[in-house]
Amino acid sequence: MALPLEGYRVLDLSVWQQGSYAAAMLADMGADVIKIESYANPDPGRSTNVTGPSERNAYFESLNRGKRSILLDLKNEAGQEVFWRLVASADVFHNNMRGGVLERLGISFERIQQVNPRCVMSSATGWGHLGPDRTTGSMDVLAQARGGFMSVTGDGVDGPPTPAGFPQADHVGAIVSGYGIVLALLHRERGGEAQEVNTSLFGSQLVIQTFNITGALWSGETRPRFRHDERRPTWNHYQGGDGKWFMIGALPADKWWAEFCDVMGAPELARDPYTTADDRQQRNAEVIARMDAIFATRTRDEWVRAFQARELLVQPVADHLEVGADAQAWANGYLVQVPDELGAMWPMVGSPVHLSKTPAQITKLAPAFGQHTEEVLLELGLTWDELSALRQRGAFGEAP
Repeated sequence: MALPLEGYRVLDLSVWQQGSYAAAMLADMGADVIKIESYANPDPGRSTNVTGPSERNAYFESLNRGKRSILLDLKNEAGQEVFWRLVASADVFHNNMRGGVLERLGISFERIQQVNPRCVMSSATGWGHLGPDRTTGSMDVLAQARGGFMSVTGDGVDGPPTPAGFPQADHVGAIVSGYGIVLALLHRERGGEAQEVNTSLFGSQLVIQTFNITGALWSGETRPRFRHDERRPTWNHYQGGDGKWFMIGALPADKWWAEFCDVMGAPELARDPYTTADDRQQRNAEVIARMDAIFATRTRDEWVRAFQARELLVQPVADHLEVGADAQAWANGYLVQVPDELGAMWPMVGSPVHLSKTPAQITKLAPAFGQHTEEVLLELGLTWDELSALRQRGAFGEAP
């Protein structure tokens, strides 16, 4: 059975993470994603391996799996000719260029519509396509800062605000972008016209904090950063005697408190003056200190097993290698094995969406630089002689 996006062509003019990962998710669902790079300006992710020592660049591979790569110089007249031929064959033109860049290249939704009225245009920017900062550059941590995420992340009001330990804004932004593209294609398929899809890092940060920001607007109060000893005892992180951490996430607090105290071997904490959540809130630091001392007597995994045996809501704080060994992640296809060109298998994060009839597939790793230039253009109907002439005219960014 065909995958949901099989037969759809996506032109991907994006770099780094937000735009690239959105297109990778479309490729997972069957889209033919053609990554456009130029000889002089490859995606900088190709030389950015921030994931530790490895035979392959996990950063670039995970963001560009399943795509084809072609070289085009969009500042060159011949390169522009080829680009517009590609647009005529595409269902989506997707990019994450800073506002103003496409305009300088002569690329606009209006021009795309003239060439191909069925082509959706997607722009995943930093701050949105409107407003005074539409052309301002952005990066993941800047969106986390301005979007309010950092203001509530960190250890207490006296500690510094802290960004996430991974590019959270980029990846949430990518998911929002992919969602918008699919919505636009669905609208088109139902008899509507093609349209522009505009998403941003900034907007993605607001979306994932929707009730927090809405609550602040309604109440006029901002949410503080809490220290460990200020958090609710049953909504907190603790360290086992082996130095590893686990998280308790049990609400409503009073429903589970007595059973937690029983597992901890501290039934006195379930009695007066600690009976209710309000009681404990008055003595929060005292209760947390007692719990910290108790949890230091056994390892993280021993505590997790003890709590889970009673079906209490506790999970380990897993590092990335522990996540990679989690049977639950493999069972659901959240982790998959992807073959390289020699058939060797590489573990990789898969799709978070499971479709019962047409599940996502990652069939190949990221393309080599310009690997599919001739293949894609021959599919457009160009001949080898035409390709040679275009190359001489600088269409692919190489010196004549």
